[in-house]
Amino acid sequence: MILWLIALATLVCVGIVGFYQGAFRVAFSFIGLLLAALLAGPLGSVFKSIIPIFGLKNPVVIAFVAPFVGFLLVLIIFKCAAAVLQKKVEAWYKYKASDTQRMLWERMNARVGIPMGLANGVIYFFGISTLLYSLGYLTAQVGTSDQDSWTVRLVNRINEDMKTTGMHQAVAPFMPKSELYYDGADVVADIFHTPLLQNRLANYPPFLLVGEKEEFKPLADPKFQEEWAKGMTFGSFFNHEKVQPLLENNNVVTNVLGMLGGDLKDLKIYLETGKSPKYDDEKILGHWAFNFQASMNAARRKNPNMGSAEITRLKKIMGTYFRNATLTATVDNKAILKLPAAGSKGATKGSWKGSGESKYELSINEGGKKLDIDVQVDGHNLIFTKEGYVLVFENTRV
Repeated sequence: MILWLIALATLVCVGIVGFYQGAFRVAFSFIGLLLAALLAGPLGSVFKSIIPIFGLKNPVVIAFVAPFVGFLLVLIIFKCAAAVLQKKVEAWYKYKASDTQRMLWERMNARVGIPMGLANGVIYFFGISTLLYSLGYLTAQVGTSDQDSWTVRLVNRINEDMKTTGMHQAVAPFMPKSELYYDGADVVADIFHTPLLQNRLANYPPFLLVGEKEEFKPLADPKFQEEWAKGMTFGSFFNHEKVQPLLENNNVVTNVLGMLGGDLKDLKIYLETGKSPKYDDEKILGHWAFNFQASMNAARRKNPNMGSAEITRLKKIMGTYFRNATLTATVDNKAILKLPAAGSKGATKGSWKGSGESKYELSINEGGKKLDIDVQVDGHNLIFTKEGYVLVFENTRV
């Protein structure tokens, strides 16, 4: 099994190092390893803002590299201190002790260095296993076939070995406690395997306006969408020219996490069920598209005695002026009404506020005038009256 080969190689290498370095230096390394493991997390949060200066921009990679750099820094400090003290001890035995004492010290130092090195090897092995098992939570979900990169296949193979041998139970107490990583891995896997979830993602209340940002528009490229729908390996998706700029843009990731308030749990539930425990109570949130037929039916119910001439006029107005009209209500109480048929003046911005159960007050600026409109949300329909017309918008959420 690959796992035991890694364990054997780690113990043998560190045992040999322990023999040549001696018990004194290796003991310092042992203390350094324990402290490094405790301080890796706090120091990692500091290095997250420093590492991008050296050219590494991918925030996913930085999330793993930063704690490792913190771990390495503490360990190097202890190893350097051990080397300095070792020289002082060796100098004392060389110049102040007898030859017998010096030989006994050197023999003891080398022999005891082997078990001390093996103790360090155990810590190294647990650290490697914890890292690989953490990575495996994502790679096990995104691994699709034998075409995956060798790193993904290797991590998945080692994770299978850990479950077979029960090693996963031994490293479980040392696993990172961040729910953000595990929820994020679930979200990434869901979107990667189901490209159709993009539409649902675009309708998630905090992301309603994200699709209009320039940095996300390349994802709508038909060729990329076709490749994605046919099936891609995670490596090819991750390194695709349309995706890579987003992953390397730390501001994009930071802003997205800021929109979510650092909590991916609600997004995860929304992608899986289409329902958001956090936002579903606010019925107006979302993208709404003008429904011509529903609006005509509502107009007829409002005025059952409407003549054929009025119906024809109404159809013309509904089918031209309000054609492809949309309304977007965001989580920060902003409202955007777009009337494409009106050209450059067809976009009006305003705000919304609740005025009762499923009832809202929409305030928009149109032609320099403020209009207050009462809105009713009825299931998947949003209904309001504008300029005497009953307008019905349908929620685009799927």
